[in-house]
Amino acid sequence: MPSPERPRVIYTRAYWLRVAGVGLTAAVLLTALFTILGRTTAVPVMLKHSLVHSSIMAGLCGALLPGIRRRIAQARSWLQWAVTIPSLLGLAAVGTALACGLIALTGAHEAFWPAFTFALPINALITMTLGVGMSLYEAQRVRLNAVTLELRTRELEAERDRKLALQARLASLESRLQPHFLFNTLNAISSLIQDDPDHAERMVERLAALLRFSLDASERGLVPLTDELKIVGDYLEIERARLGERLSFTLDVDADAAGREVPPLVIQTLVENSVKHAIAPRPAGGRIRVTASLAGDRLLLSVWDDGPGFTAAAMRPGHGLDSLQARLGARFGAAGALTIAPRDGGTLVTVALPRTAP
Repeated sequence: MPSPERPRVIYTRAYWLRVAGVGLTAAVLLTALFTILGRTTAVPVMLKHSLVHSSIMAGLCGALLPGIRRRIAQARSWLQWAVTIPSLLGLAAVGTALACGLIALTGAHEAFWPAFTFALPINALITMTLGVGMSLYEAQRVRLNAVTLELRTRELEAERDRKLALQARLASLESRLQPHFLFNTLNAISSLIQDDPDHAERMVERLAALLRFSLDASERGLVPLTDELKIVGDYLEIERARLGERLSFTLDVDADAAGREVPPLVIQTLVENSVKHAIAPRPAGGRIRVTASLAGDRLLLSVWDDGPGFTAAAMRPGHGLDSLQARLGARFGAAGALTIAPRDGGTLVTVALPRTAP
């Protein structure tokens, strides 16, 4: 079984700035401590020497300690500290020797060994304190970064799952709508084949356009309102070929609303509902009026017919307007609404959508 991968050591600019900050802080504290203890060396000289010692200590710890900790990252906690503490003492001895040698080479009137003997215990204590503190701090940072990355990954996966679920739900709802729409359209064409073949041929062309629109629109999600109205017009012409003078319709669209985008087959579903329930069953037929307008931040799509009327309670689950209402809720949430109300001796069905950019 392969051993777990060791975490990589990443020396970033922010990491070295933290190391430099630790070294500078240690130098200031050392200078203040020696001043309080009454050491005879002048404060500027003492600060310079403290900076040399602390910079070397911090640099050695910053460069070597992460690698040491990385090699023992999979060991037990007591073993990690059993290796870390002697390593820090060794770094303190090496750093003290380097610092004392550098100070002696720069012309300071201090003998190497007395300076080394004096500085080693202090550097060992400081190195132990800072090294342990840096180890714990960096370990917590690594854990925090790992947890943050895991949370972000989970959020992205959850968002992706939500989108996939929404797409599947929309596809399921649209799959219920499209066969029903196709069945009604083919019925309308079949009634023309014997009596008027040329007219039937034109209706087949309209049907082909409807099918192309339906297939393309299911991939795009939203379609221009003008395209939706073109399909509505084709559908009504097919139905008028079947119903003759019993069906009359008008399309009234505000110029500002024409460039907006809508879910595919929204108006067509409303129109189909009117034809099926308000126009076709009546010997005298009836009228349909389609309107589209803007009202504040909403796009209103309405279909009125002069049929006997109905209420939301009459909607059959999983069919027609109920499927449309489910589609609107899945895509827009509370921002998409379908309302039914009596109006001018007939019924007005209105879909309110968020206003999109033209």
